Amino acid sequence: MPVRRVRTPLVARLRFLAYALRLLTPRLAILAGLTIAGGLTLQARGSAQEVADLDFVGACYQVYTQLFFEHVSALPDDWVLRLMYFTVPIAGAFVVAEGLLKVGLSLFDFNDHQTAWIRIMAQTYRDHIILIGLGHVGYRVLEELLARGRPVIVVEARGEGPFVEEARARNVPLVIGDARRESLLRDLGLDHAACLIACTDDDLVNLEVGLDARQINPNIRLVMRFFDQNMARKLGKAFSVDSIFSTSAISAPLFAAAALDERIHGAYRMGDTLMATLELEITPKSPLVGKNATEIRGLLDAPVVGLRRDKEPPTHRFDRNEPRRAGESVILHVAVDEIAAVKARARS
Repeated sequence: MPVRRVRTPLVARLRFLAYALRLLTPRLAILAGLTIAGGLTLQARGSAQEVADLDFVGACYQVYTQLFFEHVSALPDDWVLRLMYFTVPIAGAFVVAEGLLKVGLSLFDFNDHQTAWIRIMAQTYRDHIILIGLGHVGYRVLEELLARGRPVIVVEARGEGPFVEEARARNVPLVIGDARRESLLRDLGLDHAACLIACTDDDLVNLEVGLDARQINPNIRLVMRFFDQNMARKLGKAFSVDSIFSTSAISAPLFAAAALDERIHGAYRMGDTLMATLELEITPKSPLVGKNATEIRGLLDAPVVGLRRDKEPPTHRFDRNEPRRAGESVILHVAVDEIAAVKARARS
């Protein structure tokens, strides 16, 4: 089976460059300190002949060249300077080599060291979102976040997951591993992440990840998925989870509302009330013809949240002052129990 080569995204290369510069900064500071200290020492202990016409910058330059074994002056007579001339090149070579080796070992190739790349990139992220689980629900969540331009790092337990390649094809940083390991969460920048979403298909995994995340970063926004609705409600209160959702609790209102009316776009429960977004076609004899969104709201006692023109997809972007025409459809936000009354008012 041929191996598909994945090109390193430009943003990944830039983030690795930023990481390398940050990694080398302390070592460059050490080299600068050696250069300045050596220049001061050369001016202080050098003979009159050795330091003649040699200002501070020139003295530092002589020491700087020694860091790379390029001596521009003869060996001095002072024993301190002689010791410096022998030790500075060795110290400089060690600092430079150690820094370059550390950067090189971080990784040279994106394809062979994806996990290391992602950890490096995570260290440069701020206010990003960590998504745990890339199943059917997780991938839909990922699509919504990417559509809104949010930076996301994904953790998936199985490398053969159905959406792993899809995520990588979209250049999403993805780690294959166990999110229950605290070290992995720290590597992904949990300390400075904006939110963690735990939406695997295992309630215990989601709970454990959520507890670890809250312990590492008490201020992080925590969103969790649970199958057991009652357990979700109790856990949300007990562990200060910002948002906790039961898949069955979310889907059940939509199924029920769709069974009651064929023009339902979505549904959710607000307290004890089942709310829905209802599409209502404007017929030629409807009292809605010629009225704008504000007037329609007053007539139907339901806010207009969207519009469909002819065969176009529905949209929430429309002129609310524009009179509506027959053949268009308005999308209303209404309680399911009031749908029949709203339709009756639309026909009056």
